[in-house]
Amino acid sequence: MNNYSEIIELINNSIYRSFTAADEYQKKVYESMSYSLSSGGKRVRPLLSLLAYKSVSGSEDFTKILPFATAIELIHTYSLIHDDLPAMDNDDLRRGKPTNHKVYSEAIAILAGDGLLNMSAEVMSRELDKYDEMDELKRAIKAMKYIFTASGVHGMIGGQVIDMEYGYNMNLDICESMYKLKTAALIKAAIVSGAIIAGASDEEIATFEEYANCIGIAYQIRDDILDLEADSKKEKNTMVNFRSNDELVSRIEGLTTRAQEQINSLQYDTSELQEFAKILMNRGR
Repeated sequence: MNNYSEIIELINNSIYRSFTAADEYQKKVYESMSYSLSSGGKRVRPLLSLLAYKSVSGSEDFTKILPFATAIELIHTYSLIHDDLPAMDNDDLRRGKPTNHKVYSEAIAILAGDGLLNMSAEVMSRELDKYDEMDELKRAIKAMKYIFTASGVHGMIGGQVIDMEYGYNMNLDICESMYKLKTAALIKAAIVSGAIIAGASDEEIATFEEYANCIGIAYQIRDDILDLEADSKKEKNTMVNFRSNDELVSRIEGLTTRAQEQINSLQYDTSELQEFAKILMNRGR
């Protein structure tokens, strides 16, 4: 991840610019929001968004995509706060630190998640007044719609519903459906929004979607393997319950190959996007 330190700093600066001055009444919820944003996240999704934008535009001026990449990280962080709550996964630790509700109370954690989701809409919508060209404005609205659909009940939230509702009735097919929604949908939103803002065609966007879907599922499987290695006693609804480690590694390789085939069909320099995806797939090796 060190090769991307400058881009990560750019993303972090954009994130914290979203925090306006708060009076005493809002201080605690702002602290709660900031706590989870600064708790060791690698900024994977916004990084993917910027790299997708760069591959299509050929530009390292990320001004136009940064608000959307920032919004995606805000949405991702809210989802983690809520996932950890007692009514959800009931986790005490997140990235080696106490979870938000353990530090700030369950009520404040819920409100912090709500605040981050609202902030994501504020960050993106503020950009709409800045566009002089109608085509750019249309792309911005299209990207916003894509991001909120991917994070809603037909995307990330829907995946969490599967996780909660199926429990011990989980099987391999349901688990993969959960991955497509709970994890891959937001990764897909990150990559696709970058391509949309950069001006990719509908056909090219469809290719980015397939690429991102494969990367998203493979990313979650790799997480499952790493979680099992870290704590073999922790019970979760993951693919490790249904397939051996060798089978899961083979599945990751198959998805990565499919993703590579898709991205190679595009007439853009996608080398950085591909390289970062390889880093994600090889975590822990």
